[in-house]
Amino acid sequence: MDQVATNALHNSGHDFDPPECHPGTRVAVIEAIMNWLAGADEDTRAKGVNWLTGAAGAGKSAIGRSICERCALEGTLLASFFFGSSDAARNHSKTLVATIAYQICSFAPSIRQAVSDFIDNDPHIFSKSLRTQFVSLVMDPLLTFYAHGTQNLRRLIVIDGLDECVDPSSQRDILETITYLITTYPYFPIRFLVCSRPESNIKNVIHGVGMSATVFTISLGDEYDAEEDIDKYLHDNFTAIREGHIFRHLIPEYWPKQTHIRTLLHKSSGQFIYASTVIRYILSSDDMPHRRLEVILGLRPPHGELPFAQLDALYLHILTMTKDPPMAAKLLTFLALYGGTLVSILARYLGLEDEEVELMLSKLVAVVASKPNEQDNNVIVFHLLHRSFEDFLFDQSRSKTLYLSREDAEASHILRSIQIFSSTPFFLQASAVIYITCNLRAHRLYRTPWRVPNQS
Repeated sequence: MDQVATNALHNSGHDFDPPECHPGTRVAVIEAIMNWLAGADEDTRAKGVNWLTGAAGAGKSAIGRSICERCALEGTLLASFFFGSSDAARNHSKTLVATIAYQICSFAPSIRQAVSDFIDNDPHIFSKSLRTQFVSLVMDPLLTFYAHGTQNLRRLIVIDGLDECVDPSSQRDILETITYLITTYPYFPIRFLVCSRPESNIKNVIHGVGMSATVFTISLGDEYDAEEDIDKYLHDNFTAIREGHIFRHLIPEYWPKQTHIRTLLHKSSGQFIYASTVIRYILSSDDMPHRRLEVILGLRPPHGELPFAQLDALYLHILTMTKDPPMAAKLLTFLALYGGTLVSILARYLGLEDEEVELMLSKLVAVVASKPNEQDNNVIVFHLLHRSFEDFLFDQSRSKTLYLSREDAEASHILRSIQIFSSTPFFLQASAVIYITCNLRAHRLYRTPWRVPNQS
């Protein structure tokens, strides 16, 4: 019990409002995971691991908890572990196996004595490797459990927020241990659901030779667009606020306007965290809902509680995880101002090597995505995933020491344009500077795709 992180359980009481999927949303994703677990899909039946991945705020933990609740009701949930980077009890792997073993003992009391006896015989088991702990305290007891005629039903272990395990080497160790278990016990009916952001070190292991054949990947935002679900979430919650809020009698008729909902949907960028942050702020009984929506829309200054405190903490955490947060903020500012951009252009305007920009982008996958250029599929452009990130960057009260005003950013980019073209013949300098300045302004005003001039 001293080794168990109770805060990491999916039904832990430490979180007053744990995220779960809103009723009627993320249905396709949940069904895909449940079909994989049941072995209903021939293409994924042999995959022992399901990697649920997506950008920051895409709703991975909510889906993970919803899966846990559903599997618990159906008797197919063995255990869960929800990492949390800000919680010292669950931001590392030291308590992972003990927490899983504790839940399995609760799930199958008949193996509790075997686990207890093993710990008595080897009190230092929790200081040994993850693989040894898993085999001794999870797999071997379960083999005995299944050998006694228990139905050979597939059961699930959920590991959520792997990217929030603060030690990258531990992330790799966890994935490699899971791979070992799946390949060593290929016919054992245990499956792992792993949820995380697509961090480069996690992708490298999952796409590696040893693990790729065992993994079924679900990518939120690519295969499963959340816009309709977020729209339903917003409409349902605004209806509930109009009908049940303590100040409902003061809410204007026909509130909120459809244009306001469309604005919120646009700002969400397919990520549930923005919409849920908005609703949580508006639901408060400290003020009238319509006044709080005006704060969200920038029509009224905030008083007291800041509307995006949770979202800002997430964005600041992502930036501070890079080696050079101010430079990362400058990179994201460039993307916010001008849209989809090539690595070579980012490097030139930041005064960095292409390789340095590539490395920085690999640490920002939570908020940055890449896609082929519309004109040339061989050229990759990068863009911001969160439209709300622009508001964060250009609000000093939110981005704090990483703040850079639009005007200062644009001025630095124009100055950099002059420096870039200063080595060209004089008759080209003026036209080049005019071209690049107009191009920057066009991006700023109209969000047009970046126009790269031809070789001539």
